[in-house]
Amino acid sequence: MANFRNYKSAIFNGLAVALAGSVLMVSLLGLKLIGPKAISLETEMIGGTILFLMLYLFLLFAIYLTIKKRKEYNGQKITFKDALLQGTILSISTALFSVVLTYLFYEILHPNYVSDMLNSLQTKMQRINVEPEKVQQKLAEKKEYYSTSVQSFYSFIGNLITGISFTLLLSFFLKSNSK
Repeated sequence: MANFRNYKSAIFNGLAVALAGSVLMVSLLGLKLIGPKAISLETEMIGGTILFLMLYLFLLFAIYLTIKKRKEYNGQKITFKDALLQGTILSISTALFSVVLTYLFYEILHPNYVSDMLNSLQTKMQRINVEPEKVQQKLAEKKEYYSTSVQSFYSFIGNLITGISFTLLLSFFLKSNSK
């Protein structure tokens, strides 16, 4: 396999994507577009949509730039395989760094996030007169969903699958045409 230097840019860009996603999440949390306050303000759909779309755009843009940079480095030539490897390494890198950042968020930066979310959900459901047993059932579901392990898993799988999908498309379009 080619040496580390060939993939340094892809690994660094994977870290940049994961950091950008984390900064966006914290920013949306501060703007009360996601998180406990967003539930009571009923802005969580807006924030969630922004987060979802921007995470995909960050990943798409980084894969494009990484493959394009490698192509320029190689004198405007890149094989489908090399483009595919660049994007895959970036996707794996993003997925791994996002797990670490997810853990840091849920366990270090905001250890009360899950309990705060559950309290906000409970208050909202009680305010709209949801039956107590349905409230408890929904809270149990959300407690599992918001757990560090589940969020880390979704972050890893989401970045990996999305990144590899984008990589397949971009590799096809950015590969050098050989006659």
